[in-house]
Amino acid sequence: MKKSNSAIQPIDFKIQLILFFVTGTLWAPFYNLICFMRLNQLAKLPLPEGVPSPKNSAVGNFLVALSFVGAPFAFFRRFQLLNSYVTVMDPHLKKLPKTKDKEGKEVDQERLNCLEPLKFIGFAITTFLIICLIATTIGLSTYYILNTGWTNQAILILLPLGIAGVFVGFGFSGRTIIEEKKWVKAFNALAEELG
Repeated sequence: MKKSNSAIQPIDFKIQLILFFVTGTLWAPFYNLICFMRLNQLAKLPLPEGVPSPKNSAVGNFLVALSFVGAPFAFFRRFQLLNSYVTVMDPHLKKLPKTKDKEGKEVDQERLNCLEPLKFIGFAITTFLIICLIATTIGLSTYYILNTGWTNQAILILLPLGIAGVFVGFGFSGRTIIEEKKWVKAFNALAEELG
């Protein structure tokens, strides 16, 4: 396969993660923008017939990612573009060097890829439903407190909800970070191979 003169810039996951936490998650749409722009760099390379292009509207996806409802779609689209590209492009790329398994036998390496889009949909829907459930429960509890005053019953309702919300938030944030790290690792490996 013919290489392009312009190298594909890798994504530094650690810096993106730090920016995400420092800005209180406000960096997420900009992170998506960077990822979509890198996919467009990948799309400039010559494609064998039948390989889907990862070309996209980076600004359009950025605007979609700015809304609460549109953000899961932007993330889904990004995962879909890379997953489809790597899956279909794999036979057109050179074979990866063999590696050894735990028993010492040589095995073919699999090309790194990200979470399949359909699995991402299930993960995103579950996350959205849990967030809605926690928000509704906290809203109803707040309404109850405002109407009845700060009582022991209100504390008994809000304390477990607050603790559960924190743990669920940490759990889903951790899972999201793991999947994003896999996406970046797969993209960077492909960028190094092709760029």
